[in-house]
Amino acid sequence: MDTFGEMSLLALSLTLLLGQTPSPTATPQEAPLVEPAAQQEQAPTLEELERTARELEVKQLRAQVELLQAELEAQQSQQQEDQARLQTMEQREAVVSARAQALEQLRQQRVESLNSGYQWMITTDQLLEEGDFSVGPAITSARQDLSDALANAVQSGQGDAARFIGRAIDRIGFAEEAVEHRDTITARQHLQNAGYELRLAWRLSIQRSGATLVNQ
Repeated sequence: MDTFGEMSLLALSLTLLLGQTPSPTATPQEAPLVEPAAQQEQAPTLEELERTARELEVKQLRAQVELLQAELEAQQSQQQEDQARLQTMEQREAVVSARAQALEQLRQQRVESLNSGYQWMITTDQLLEEGDFSVGPAITSARQDLSDALANAVQSGQGDAARFIGRAIDRIGFAEEAVEHRDTITARQHLQNAGYELRLAWRLSIQRSGATLVNQ
């Protein structure tokens, strides 16, 4: 027996002595096969693929519905704003129209009061020209008509007309004082000056109010 055989026999004896069974050497053909990781994962089934596709489709439809709802709400909100704006404009136009009608009515009333007051002033002057000093009722009527015209001008925002009417009323007061002193010339002169103021107020009053007065 050569040296290699002796060593092998010795190793076998030691193994048997220790109670161990020698492990056979695995051959390359007996080695366990290791499958690749990709082969270990199970591919999705057709049912799973269909379910995933349905879920994706549902999500897309839901997103479209939400988008349509948002657009509809935006349109409704815009329509409400437009409607509110239209109503506001209509209300404003109604107010402006009513104001214009009221001013026109006031203007006509003021012209009538000015004409009436002026006629009473003419009557007063004619009486004084005849030497008749019983002009109290005529002066009172003239002052009343002009006071109405003055209040009307103030209410209408006709500042210039109101100023001229106020001056005319003052002139009538001066004429009345002159009548008390039997001063016919001075009384008629004050009436003439009052008539001049009234003509200025009348020219302003015969003009239609227009947009300028509507906004006042």
